[in-house]
Amino acid sequence: MKLVLQIAIGVFLGTLASHFTVETWRLRQEQTARAASEKIEAEKAKAQHELSERIRTLLMRGRQENSGQPHMPPDFVPDDAETQPAGEN
Repeated sequence: MKLVLQIAIGVFLGTLASHFTVETWRLRQEQTARAASEKIEAEKAKAQHELSERIRTLLMRGRQENSGQPHMPPDFVPDDAETQPAGEN
C-alpha cells in the first residue's frame, strides 16, 4: 500500500510540475508575441507620423511659394457651374 501511495503522489506531483511548466512557457510566448506586435504597431505609427509630417511640410512649402499669387482669377467660372440663359432673370 505504501508503494501505491508513493506512485500516486509522484504522478500527482509530476502532473502538477508539467502543468506549471506548460503554463509558464505559454505565458512567456504570449508576452513575446505581444511585445513583437506592439513593436510593429509602434513602427507603423511612426511611419504614418513621418508621412503626415512630410505631407504637411510639402503643403506648407507650396502655400508659401504661392502666397503672392491668387489661386483663381476673379472672372473664373467653374465648368460645372449652371448658367442661366440670357432671357431668364
